[in-house]
Amino acid sequence: MTATSQICPPMKRPALCLLSIFLLGTSLYGGDGEVIAALKAKGAQISETKGVATGLSFPDCSGLTAADYAQLRQLSAVKLLSFGKGFDDAGLKAIGPATGIETLSTNGMDISDEGISALAAWKGLKSIAFFHPGQRFTGPGLAALTTLPQLERLTVAGSVAFADDGMGAVATLTQLKNFRTWHSGVTIEGVRKIAALKNLTSLYLGQRLSNTPPVLLSDAALPVVAELSLLEDVTLSEARLTPGALGQLQKLTHLKKLTLDSIDIAEADLAALKQQLPKTDVRWTPPNEAARKRIEALFK
Repeated sequence: MTATSQICPPMKRPALCLLSIFLLGTSLYGGDGEVIAALKAKGAQISETKGVATGLSFPDCSGLTAADYAQLRQLSAVKLLSFGKGFDDAGLKAIGPATGIETLSTNGMDISDEGISALAAWKGLKSIAFFHPGQRFTGPGLAALTTLPQLERLTVAGSVAFADDGMGAVATLTQLKNFRTWHSGVTIEGVRKIAALKNLTSLYLGQRLSNTPPVLLSDAALPVVAELSLLEDVTLSEARLTPGALGQLQKLTHLKKLTLDSIDIAEADLAALKQQLPKTDVRWTPPNEAARKRIEALFK
């Protein structure tokens, strides 16, 4: 049982219950307690580290006002923010320059390419993940984030609207060390653009969100991957890849781990690949029936 449930069990006096939550929040979270208690009443979920609130998650942002969003930049210890559906341009603008936030994650946001430029003021950002972004986000707005000196991790996944133009903007973020994309509208032309990301140490390329060509990940993508010389960790997902193309990864002298997730490749060819990459931990998961049908449709 949580401390909140102990002092605030189901009762007939909701006003007293809310007051109890407020007082508990202010006592637990120090200087941030008043703001956190108010946001918790609006649906915020709290992540703690050694009793300190370091992360806030809003699975549903529909009830948040501009004033609620504005309170977020007052928090001194919170380093992680996560937003679900309903997070839009107005909400991001209302937060303002949240310079203390290091990690931002969204799932189902409705922020536009123009709106995303507001993140350029979040100078402490190290990691951004956009899962299932809305159709108004296609990616070119990411070019505004070149001014974020600490930004090292970027994920964009689950949107056909994010395509090759978006990858062109990603290519300008040369400070990135980790980039992940899958289930998008990207093609091989977009993959070729990330050859500019020379500082990458980790890369995840998953198939585009389609059962018809063109593809994102195929043999044609491997020369680009092989030229990113600092890569230590590579994941390739949902594709048919040949041993000859995969063999090009021998050029990656720092490669420690290669994950082949739902990759259609013969076991004999996989064994040969492991011989070619003796210093690399090669992990393979064969496609399940659904993935195999999809790969057949894409590579027919």
